[in-house]
Amino acid sequence: MKFRLSTILAVSALVSTAAFNYSCSKDDNPSEVIVPEKKQEIIEGEIKSTVKLDASKTYLLRGYVRVLPGGTLEIPAGTVIMGEKSSKAALIVEMGGKIKANGTASNPIVFTSDQSVGSKNIGDWSGIIICGKSIVNTADGTAQYEGGVLGKDVAKYGGGATPDLNDNSGELTYARIEYAGIAIEQDKEINGLTLCGVGKGTKINHIMISYGGDDSFEFFGGTVDATHLIAYRGVDDDFDFDQGYNGKLQYGISIKDPAVADAAGTSRGIELENKGAVVGGAHTRPVISNFTFIGPGTGANVKTQHGASVHFGQNSRMFLANSIIVGAATAAVEFNTDFPAKELKEGRSAFVNNLVFGNKSNYGVKDVTSFATVSDLETFVNAVGNSAVANVDATGLTSTSLNAPNLVLKTGSPALAKAKFDLADLQSGFDKVTFAGAMGTEDWTKGWANWDPQNTDYSK
Repeated sequence: MKFRLSTILAVSALVSTAAFNYSCSKDDNPSEVIVPEKKQEIIEGEIKSTVKLDASKTYLLRGYVRVLPGGTLEIPAGTVIMGEKSSKAALIVEMGGKIKANGTASNPIVFTSDQSVGSKNIGDWSGIIICGKSIVNTADGTAQYEGGVLGKDVAKYGGGATPDLNDNSGELTYARIEYAGIAIEQDKEINGLTLCGVGKGTKINHIMISYGGDDSFEFFGGTVDATHLIAYRGVDDDFDFDQGYNGKLQYGISIKDPAVADAAGTSRGIELENKGAVVGGAHTRPVISNFTFIGPGTGANVKTQHGASVHFGQNSRMFLANSIIVGAATAAVEFNTDFPAKELKEGRSAFVNNLVFGNKSNYGVKDVTSFATVSDLETFVNAVGNSAVANVDATGLTSTSLNAPNLVLKTGSPALAKAKFDLADLQSGFDKVTFAGAMGTEDWTKGWANWDPQNTDYSK
């Protein structure tokens, strides 16, 4: 398939007579100037060389647009790309291809639905997949997205026996991804942003996924680091880790909508799993600091499919520090098999210096023998700086309003001086801030995040 970029709409500027009569008296009442719609062009097919978009236009992403090895898609700040609902559009950066998409705090890049204002819906288009040559803990060190459901040779990833941990798939910064994420087949979905075997040479920061139809962020293997991530009102897990992902993440926000959850009953802030066999001892093990998880609570409109906020799952390890985990519908933190509980107890995982509140319980254990009771687990984690708060408000967050959140910490918040970075896993790759949670006294979402994309008109 050849790459195609074609104009489908061009609306000339409509201006009043006053706009032409520049020499008229400044005492005259000027007529209103009508802002023109941008030209819209279609992006479809395969990108094999360098393609540069233009922020003065909008783009319609049609079908599976693939950036092939040697190809680069360059997207300047302020560009709007709309995923076509009818073709289940997706952007797929293949191994050896690159994306260079750098927005700014005042002029972010936006990937959104092609539906009209007021008519956008969860899962209007497929989302973004980036593939790299880093580690994947499969038998041969490679994999294909959801077993090849996207097509022959589409979205293969992993460096095999000689993975490149520093592989570079490009840059994605200051960008929003809205209304993406759909099921291709049962239990085979595309997420808002999926990073498959992506290496540390790739730059990922300031990304907001809102109203995602499946997971917001999913990491299949890889070693990429990332900062300033927002998962807002998604259907399934906000951050999902699998296939041996080992990277560092700092500053993240997870906000659950009480009325939106996955039918499987496992909608979580973090799902940590390694569903397949672990090869070569390469367990999934993200190292995470300064996240804030706002669960759905237990109000009348909370769907029963919401799970725990943080799930330590099978065959996996995790280092989670300096974070706020509150408002879970069930437990704030759960262990559902003994492996992750044993790894925590023996120090290969860590859970330190966090503030916790779960509506039904702070901690949950099931099929666990390393801790005889929930009380034993709680005693263990409290000894390494974790503490419970009485409710969501006790964390001192400015506002947890679903429609207009403000996670800046108020004066007197117990999170303000809670963070520590004394353990080895936190010695490099992290800002050594003093606060727990996603932000201290400055709001890094200002200017580029959008809490109301449904009512945003991107055509002008």
